[in-house]
Amino acid sequence: MEDWRLSDPDFTQFEPRTVQEAILRFRRMQRKGLSAWRYPECFVECARNLPAVEVAKFEKWLVNPNGEDKHAITVQEFQALPVYQRNRPVEDEKQDTLPEPSAKESVGEHL
Repeated sequence: MEDWRLSDPDFTQFEPRTVQEAILRFRRMQRKGLSAWRYPECFVECARNLPAVEVAKFEKWLVNPNGEDKHAITVQEFQALPVYQRNRPVEDEKQDTLPEPSAKESVGEHL
């Protein structure tokens, strides 16, 4: 394929060779009205012939298109925060559950 065809914003009939081209093709397909139900197929189609390194980049983009936040904390760091810590022991949680019904519901005709 000749790269000059990529200048056309509606051109989607190309085989991506880099993660940039895979993202470009997916976004163009999206703009053309690709149904959300077909996204997984389109992801596979866009990444089909990419090298493994490029596929890994494409997967990272799929999970987080805006990139990782440098100020974000990990789950472990979040769970270590004092606000996240439980105020009472696990045994007390049993009191929070609903009691079992004492009698079974009667079976009868409904309206």
